[in-house]
Amino acid sequence: MRILMVARRYPPDVRSGTETVFENLVAQARKQHDVHLLVGWRNSEVGLPPEASRVQLRGAAAWPTLAAAAVREAALFRPDLVLSNSIEVWVPGFLNAVIVHDLNFGGGGGGGLASGMGARAREAFYRLRGRQTAILAVSEATRQRLLGIGIPEKNLHLVRNGVDLARFRPTPPPGGEPVRLVYPSRILPGKAQHLAIDAVGRLRPEQRRRVHLSIVGALADHIYADRLRLQSFKQPVDFSFDVPDMVPFYQKADIVLFPTLMEEGFGYTAVEAMACARPVIWSEQPAIREATGGIGLAVPPDDADALRHTIWKLVEDPSLRLRIGEEGRRFVEAHYAWESVWARYEEIFARLRGR
Repeated sequence: MRILMVARRYPPDVRSGTETVFENLVAQARKQHDVHLLVGWRNSEVGLPPEASRVQLRGAAAWPTLAAAAVREAALFRPDLVLSNSIEVWVPGFLNAVIVHDLNFGGGGGGGLASGMGARAREAFYRLRGRQTAILAVSEATRQRLLGIGIPEKNLHLVRNGVDLARFRPTPPPGGEPVRLVYPSRILPGKAQHLAIDAVGRLRPEQRRRVHLSIVGALADHIYADRLRLQSFKQPVDFSFDVPDMVPFYQKADIVLFPTLMEEGFGYTAVEAMACARPVIWSEQPAIREATGGIGLAVPPDDADALRHTIWKLVEDPSLRLRIGEEGRRFVEAHYAWESVWARYEEIFARLRGR
């Protein structure tokens, strides 16, 4: 099968959960199919796959630029299927499928037409695309949200994300003190790194001396990052922005934090941490509970005191940390191996082509 795969953003230009998923999907598809990749970029095209068609996406013209490029590439490549990580892309005359991770368009300047829309306009845009193409929802929570805004059920398919189990693998936890807390995620207000810093700041002085927090991830909001630096003054906090590989930061953690405020479609940070056999404290949301199988410790969103209390519970109980981490790794191995996830994609593609 010939597949044109289209992404508005792609590593290493932008690296977050949605881009990591699509990068892995490209690798899986190429094992069995003839794949042509079209990617947009905003910051730098250095490091993008040399065989991919690339298009610069900036400003108000980003969406039509990507859409026009997809139409042009499809006319040249003549794919059996257009698989897109960008809801804006639809190529008339071809079978289209789009992966939908969430309905917030990633927040924090994700680019594209719909990222600047209000909630109602975004939902209307999804409804339009949902009538034109097959939509692959990465969680049942996301599928239900899409059903709720009026997308026909016959056009919706559930296919959860995978995790690279060879890269995200357990290593012995650091142990000892300070206990290492790590929050690996894009740096933007919706991910609520400020809550993690606030929770650490609320520990008693003798407790704070026993922990250290690392904030790690792609820098999506420079102003917010400056606020975080000010907030962390004289706190046991450090920052690592735009790192090329997040795996070592998961592996150096004793505890991974994920107190996001955004409406997550899956919760990739939590699942990657579980793959590394690390206990996760996550924000109570349907999609994250679904993705983690309820493993780890949930806290109410936007509750720094609850986060502080839960952090300290794990700091004081190394055996609980180990037990949660081991349970998480077993769950991820059973549900998120990429080979099994890609088999589900193949099943959906066969059904779409038959239809």
